[in-house]
Amino acid sequence: MDTDIETLLRYPLQSETWLSTVLIGGIALLLSFLLIPLFVVAGYGMRAIRAGMDRAAEPPVFDDWGELLTEGFVASIIGFVYQLVPTVVFFTVVGGSLAALVTGSDLGAGIGVVGLFGGLFVWWLLAIAFGYVGVAGVANYAREGSFGAGFDLDTIASVVTSREYLLAWVYVVLLNIAVGIVGTALNVVPILGGIVGVFVGFYAFIIAAWLLGDGFAAATKRGPRTTSTGDSPIGVGRSKP
Repeated sequence: MDTDIETLLRYPLQSETWLSTVLIGGIALLLSFLLIPLFVVAGYGMRAIRAGMDRAAEPPVFDDWGELLTEGFVASIIGFVYQLVPTVVFFTVVGGSLAALVTGSDLGAGIGVVGLFGGLFVWWLLAIAFGYVGVAGVANYAREGSFGAGFDLDTIASVVTSREYLLAWVYVVLLNIAVGIVGTALNVVPILGGIVGVFVGFYAFIIAAWLLGDGFAAATKRGPRTTSTGDSPIGVGRSKP
C-alpha cells in the first residue's frame, strides 16, 4: 500500500480555483433538496472519479453545467437502480413492523419492535453491499460514458472482487469516519457548525471520488485514461510515478 495520506488530504487544494469549487459544491449540497443541485454534485463526482482514474494532480472544476447535470442525473439513476433491493426491503420491514405494532397486543408490539430493528439492520447491510457494487457501476459509467456500462456485470464483478477497489473503499470509510468526528465537533456551534460541516463534507467528497476512481482503474488494470502532470496523490495498489 503506497498511498501518500498527506498529499491526498491536500489534493482538493491543488487548484487556483479550489475555494470557489468547494464553495459551489457546499452550497449545492445545502440546496440538494431541490434535486437539481444534487445532480450537479453527482456530475462533479463523475469528473472527480475520472480524475482519480487519470491520477490527476488537480481536482476538476465546475463548468459546462449542462454536462454536469446530464452526467449527474444518469449517475443518480444508476445508483438508484442498485439500491432498489435495499429500498424494497426497507419499506417492507417498516410497513410490516408498523402493522404489527398497531395491533395493540403485547405480542404484536414485541414482534413489531424486534422486526423493526432487525429489519433495519438487514437493510443497512444490504445498502452497504449494494452501494459497494453500485459505486463500481457508476465508476464504469464515468469511464465509458454510456448508461449500459453502469451494469456491465463482467467488469463490475472483476472490480468489486479486487484488492485495489476494496482498499479504496477502506480509505473512503476511514475518511468518512474522520469527517463524522469533525462534523460532530463542529455541531457544538449551532447552525453555523452544521453549515461549515457541509463544506468539509464536500471537500472530503472530492478526495473520496478520486480514491474510488484510482481504485477502479487499478482494479481493471487499465491505468490512467490520460497522462497527468505534476504531483498527484499516490493511489491504492499503484506504484508512485
